Amino acid sequence: MIDSQHSHGVFQLVINRPEKKNALTREMYQQLSDAVIRANEDEAVNAIVISGAGGVFTAGNDLDDFRARATDEHPKPSAGLAFIEALMDCDTPVIAAVEGLAIGIGTTLLLHVDVVVAAENAKFKTAFVDLGLVPEAASTVTMPLHLGARRATDLLLLGEVISGSDARECGLVSRIVDDGQALVEALALAASLANKPREALRASKRLIRAPWREQIKQALERERQVFSERLRSEDCRAALAKLTRR
Repeated sequence: MIDSQHSHGVFQLVINRPEKKNALTREMYQQLSDAVIRANEDEAVNAIVISGAGGVFTAGNDLDDFRARATDEHPKPSAGLAFIEALMDCDTPVIAAVEGLAIGIGTTLLLHVDVVVAAENAKFKTAFVDLGLVPEAASTVTMPLHLGARRATDLLLLGEVISGSDARECGLVSRIVDDGQALVEALALAASLANKPREALRASKRLIRAPWREQIKQALERERQVFSERLRSEDCRAALAKLTRR
């Protein structure tokens, strides 16, 4: 479900579950985490590219996983947040190529990568509150940091959908390309990074992120606790049941 390949200093990861709009399962998160950690430790890798198959980035967390966790007396630690932590600890530059839907963690994970290339047809949405949940992946800090508090509220509380061009204007994405060209552009940028001195790249990324690193880690832990509580709430269970009946 997660395809990977390594060529000329670029490690490529593809979320490949198009029949479910690339919705992420616990197993897929684990595969992503392992791959990012492995690539970050590989001295032959200078850039990581993450994309989705079938013209979609990801529809976010698989709802069946949420349902299972909502009824589990002793839920396992979130595999999705383990993936976010792998991104947070990754010194290798990461580029995301976004086509089509980027929902939930499909949006919030972008706040932990270094470059986001999005197609015009990209659509970004975080529906946590609609599901009786709260924001995750440290987005209560990273989204105001990147987008400003007002725009963050539009996404995190109102659940607005924003387009690729709007995402570029507000700072969620780095650049916009024609539909079907996000991965092409991301790989071209990755190839440029692959030719740069590896340790200088990694040191520079650490310095860029240093001022907010502790704030982001603290936000991740605050959200983790409340999200877990909300996941077992009646609000969340009702919202998930309603989606099941559709």
